[in-house]
Amino acid sequence: MKHTKWKEYVDGVMSGKIVAGRKIRLAVERFERMRKRDDMYFDEETVDKAIDFIAIIHHFLGGSAGQPFLLESWQEWMLAYIVGIKWKETGYRVIRDVYFQVARKCGKDALAAAIALYMLVADGEAAPEIACLANSREQARILFKYVTNFSKDIDKKGKILRCLRNYIECPLNKGTCKVYSADASKLDGLNVSCGIVDEYHEAKSRALYDVIKSSMTMRKQPLMIVLTTAGFNLESPCHDMYMLGIEVLEGIKEDDSFLPIIFDLDEEDDWKNENNWLKCQPNLGVTVTYEAMRAEVVKAKNDATAVTGVLTKTFNKWVSSSMSWIPGETIAKCMGQSIDLHKWAGTEIVIGADLGAVSDFCSISACWCLDDKYYFKSWTYIPEETYKNSPRKELYEKFIREGTMTITPGKCTDYDYVTGKINEINDICPVQAIYTDKWNATQWINDLKTIGYNVEEYSQSIFHFSSPTKEMERLIKENRAVISRSQNVLWQFGNVVLKSDANGNIKPIKGGEQGMTNGAKRMKIDSVISMITALGGLQENNVQSDWLIL
Repeated sequence: MKHTKWKEYVDGVMSGKIVAGRKIRLAVERFERMRKRDDMYFDEETVDKAIDFIAIIHHFLGGSAGQPFLLESWQEWMLAYIVGIKWKETGYRVIRDVYFQVARKCGKDALAAAIALYMLVADGEAAPEIACLANSREQARILFKYVTNFSKDIDKKGKILRCLRNYIECPLNKGTCKVYSADASKLDGLNVSCGIVDEYHEAKSRALYDVIKSSMTMRKQPLMIVLTTAGFNLESPCHDMYMLGIEVLEGIKEDDSFLPIIFDLDEEDDWKNENNWLKCQPNLGVTVTYEAMRAEVVKAKNDATAVTGVLTKTFNKWVSSSMSWIPGETIAKCMGQSIDLHKWAGTEIVIGADLGAVSDFCSISACWCLDDKYYFKSWTYIPEETYKNSPRKELYEKFIREGTMTITPGKCTDYDYVTGKINEINDICPVQAIYTDKWNATQWINDLKTIGYNVEEYSQSIFHFSSPTKEMERLIKENRAVISRSQNVLWQFGNVVLKSDANGNIKPIKGGEQGMTNGAKRMKIDSVISMITALGGLQENNVQSDWLIL
């Protein structure tokens, strides 16, 4: 049977008739570009086959129990994207990794289970291995329950599919579907063809994901699907994948094999406005009612402690428990490039510094202005002892690999490393001034002045810091800030909340600092402080950068 609902969805989103957020619009536009590329083709026959297969499945829960699984238009489009885009040279699927983030109660587990069953029975893979994955075996079994019930529905006598307690067999093609979790002790010898990870926002590390991905290397068209709602942990591997999805959709990074499907509100949207709800909940009016959504809004209005949970689960917004200052996706839009100072050789710059405590982070940021855009590149330093004992060691290792964090020997930050970096910078781009708060920096300031640098005190008082903080926010939101690509800086922005006083002055502080939770004490925002310090010094002293072409 020929199906067209996916095409109606594409046309509706592109024309604006269907309410969709920016990320879905970008995904739809990318889908259309890929369908028309010279090296790819759209296999409509396979799409129809997959939709027909799912239609023979019957729901088993709630008011839809006993009814055939007829895909909604957005579900048809998502399935068409996954199975329909193929390489002309090989005929294999282009899409190998799917990141699917949507508000809860959208039926994502049922859809993923239907796709898993299709991959087990009808994809044509030899000896397919389907893996249902989650952070705990109990969570993984929720997805497996869907696959099991769907299997029993389409094969009531068990002639094709044998449903056992922990796995399903398909003797006709020697296929299996099994449950795995982060607490599984033995995962050797796998040859997974399709892995589905449920509620990835709860994952503390990507170890299980990486093990399953590495098991797919012998497959010619493997498929990995991550299912999740938004979460609270902006340091998680799930949030990393979310940010990668944004970069791919925005064209900052290229990866044809990666498909981000992100149903969430746009940054400027009012989550209390019903006209926006379809952006995060495409099944509104199907599996979720307006009444239920309204009840969540009322709950958030009446109980301030419920707001974060409602925003993440009902409206699918990544929100730290401290409600970060500027959304990560907005910062990511400013990180379109990794700035190489050698390409700016001769440009006059200023440096902002935040030394922090002697046993903690310190950061320096270079800043310059050209053609009404402000450029920022940051470096972070951490003592070896602090790094070794940190609960965030795995996160810091990522920053070290990307080159934005340096470990200095001993228990305290060795400021000679920081001075050495400033000397390197000065050899490329003349440093006109270094701005820093004098707290904890008197000796270092004297050493820099002895070398010959112009060092200016820049107070971090709320009165003095308010103007550059507001200016930084304005530059970022107007897309006039160019921040060198850095997961480190992106993470630190996510740790920032604003402190304000009775006069309307504001200053960045660590998330939760006003209540001073233990978690807030471990948050780091040093690079954000050094960037704002550099910006404030640059504007306060009207230092203009001239790009010298050598």
